[in-house]
Amino acid sequence: MDRNTSLFIRRDIGHAELADLVRRAKRGEEQALSDLCSYVYAHIYSYLYYRVDRPEDAEDLTSEVVLKILQSIKKQKGNFHAWIYQIAKNHLIDFYRRRGVRSEISLSDIPEQASKKSDGFSKQIMTRERLKRGLKHLTEEQRQVVILKFIEGHDNREIASIIHKSVGAVKVLQFRALKALRDYFMRRGVHETTN
Repeated sequence: MDRNTSLFIRRDIGHAELADLVRRAKRGEEQALSDLCSYVYAHIYSYLYYRVDRPEDAEDLTSEVVLKILQSIKKQKGNFHAWIYQIAKNHLIDFYRRRGVRSEISLSDIPEQASKKSDGFSKQIMTRERLKRGLKHLTEEQRQVVILKFIEGHDNREIASIIHKSVGAVKVLQFRALKALRDYFMRRGVHETTN
């Protein structure tokens, strides 16, 4: 699916507007279902994109997750974001089980790659692909916090609700994740400048 389509437009609606949208979708209102589909697609695609290797897999998985969400919207209870991300997480686990692929790799599994010289971590341009590689070196919980916080834009309280942790635990996960990413990219930068 083309990432420039309307499915990626509405990401930033307020809590009250989202609650109203979900309520109307549960009643089967066609426009509400369409709007909710667009809203959910944007969030779920971004969430899955950083967890799989190929954009095509992210698109396929997102479509499957959105369909599952729309099919079961009438049964939805509790925090809407927690609910949709749990469905996406479960679908992702099934995806990796079906393919027998590890979702995490260790630093020793990555081949050394030379690249252009870097002026240091603070000046490096973070591309989506570089970020995806870096995220693979985090624990599942750290990766989830980084994606929800810095890519999806949720605050710590919302993330705590989504991943079923305390706000303090979210802060610790975020701190450790950012430190691990910084260390990873600094090591890559040091390696790149020595070659």
